[in-house]
Amino acid sequence: WDYDKSDARLVDSFFSRFDLERISTLRKYQKPFSTIPIPEKFFFRGNEITVRPYQKEALLSIDKALEKNKRRLLVEMATGTGKTLVAAMMIKRLFQAGLVERVLFLVDRIELANQAKETFDNYLSEYPSIVLYGGKRSKEGQIIIGTLPTIQSQIDAFTSGYFDLVVTDECHRSIYSIYRSLLLHFDAIHIGLTATPSNLIDRNTYEFFSCWNPLTRKGEPTFIYGIRQGINESYLAPYKVYHARSKISLEGIKWQGEDYEPQDLERTVSVEDRNKLFIQEFKENEEKRNGDHPKKTIVFAITKRHAAQLTRFFNELYPEYKGKYAEIITTDTFDPQRAIKRFKKEPLPAIAVSVAMLDTGFDYPAVENIMMCRPTRSPIFYQQMRGRGSRLCTEIGKKEFLIYDFVGNAEYFNDEGYNPFEQKKVAMRQPTKEVEKEITEEEIPEQIVRQFVTIPLGQVHDEWVEKKYIEFGPEGEKVDTREYKDKFAEEVKKLSDTNKIVIKLRQQKDVTDEEIQELGQLLNHPEFFFNENNLRQAYDQPTGSLVDFVKSALGIHKFPTKEERVSRAFDAWIIQKNYAPGQTRILRMLKNQFLAGSKADVSDFNRPPISQYGGLQYAIKTFGEDGLKQVIDDLQQGVFQ
Repeated sequence: WDYDKSDARLVDSFFSRFDLERISTLRKYQKPFSTIPIPEKFFFRGNEITVRPYQKEALLSIDKALEKNKRRLLVEMATGTGKTLVAAMMIKRLFQAGLVERVLFLVDRIELANQAKETFDNYLSEYPSIVLYGGKRSKEGQIIIGTLPTIQSQIDAFTSGYFDLVVTDECHRSIYSIYRSLLLHFDAIHIGLTATPSNLIDRNTYEFFSCWNPLTRKGEPTFIYGIRQGINESYLAPYKVYHARSKISLEGIKWQGEDYEPQDLERTVSVEDRNKLFIQEFKENEEKRNGDHPKKTIVFAITKRHAAQLTRFFNELYPEYKGKYAEIITTDTFDPQRAIKRFKKEPLPAIAVSVAMLDTGFDYPAVENIMMCRPTRSPIFYQQMRGRGSRLCTEIGKKEFLIYDFVGNAEYFNDEGYNPFEQKKVAMRQPTKEVEKEITEEEIPEQIVRQFVTIPLGQVHDEWVEKKYIEFGPEGEKVDTREYKDKFAEEVKKLSDTNKIVIKLRQQKDVTDEEIQELGQLLNHPEFFFNENNLRQAYDQPTGSLVDFVKSALGIHKFPTKEERVSRAFDAWIIQKNYAPGQTRILRMLKNQFLAGSKADVSDFNRPPISQYGGLQYAIKTFGEDGLKQVIDDLQQGVFQ
């Protein structure tokens, strides 16, 4: 019980006497954050760095939370916005304020540990840091950097009070399986860092970092700075997507977990002729861009064999570079860190072909192209690949980057690129000269009219094929709701023979609240996060429960259609009112407008059929201006959901 600072809390193990003495001494030298100025500029790796407004805001948000004695914080910052450097600035402030003396910085790959150490050695040179590898623990260093597996393997060497601060990079990956218990072992201030957008982080992560709002059922990180903010404020590079002509079909490919099975992918994608087409198309488009230098490009491949094949084809197509145009960088590469350094520091190779090495923690602003030859249905992995090109680079004049999508990833996530500084143009195909100028309906040339076919009513029996999306992917990308529901049905089917709760539901037996909560935690896992909110969006059932969705996937529950649901709600609502027949008629027409796809707002009153009954003016006269607003609000909140 830390009676002087907080209420009683459980700890995983006893503090040592030295821990208690150290903490007691540390508190004698604490001072408020307000006495520690945030620098406007500082030198980092030989360059003068100006602290950006959002970085200062992040630090102030952390200060404010800690001053309220919060012990768990979550910081979300997009790739390329200086997340690790902000972490270093934050750690320094906590040292200066006397809040911490020992820090644990957790990462999930040794390459990221080495990169973090470089940052800390430069910015936090007065606070020694070490990377903890396998073997005996070194007691040198106030900052210990380690991978999750390494710290887990040596957990018994650390008391619960050994560290004052635990910072977890890409923390959404650390809350699961054995690593959650690792974090819970340390009774420290826990700060989670992530570049993953908050709509991809599940409730478990929010609850661990004490930022889950049960009223809104949403996570509320301590600080958020997303990729679109970064692009809008000119701190990140906007991007375009090149949709390749040489597309592939992914039908029949098996799934492994929440993504494609690599061996199945390789058989489908890694076909020599197809890969040659990819590279030929890449070359043709690069030549059209009239670049004065080979643009640094990262290629994401499926397997090491696939990467080797792509590398060979690149070098064959660019013989003038004598086999040095492209280089493979995988864990099998002899000294991969030297290969990465070569890619960064030297003109050649211009292209790095990688498998699972450059998708996270690889910082190189001069990357101008991202080439996706590896399909994914994981929104987190897609975001990580895209993020490799997001940094600006003044040295080469880089103002944007291009994603070459040969496998339909961007299309799947409904990502058409993002550049807030240029007006988007959308066309099904290149416009003909006849329609390039603005024309009225009467002036449309006959040859264009003939391109459209009128189908008599009743002759089309296929299902409605308009795609609808659930807001699920990185930074606003969306996933097709049909595929989302299909994946959910597959997940439930897997559990229907093994999970006791799903078996009870299948047998139409009652389940307890505790069992529903347990099932919800089981389903709400990366990468699809099957939770009530997402399922309500996917099924378009705003009042559906988790049990309803599971039963629907099992084929023993049928949801009402939108028309049935809205009509029932409308009838129940209207019967409580005392409207005149004319008022009721207008409201029924508004309901029908909503079911036909309108927003059900004041604009509907000036469209048929309501406009034929006097339109908006008649509605205002009938209900009164304030009364009409109130009626529309009531319908939108209580009926039209």
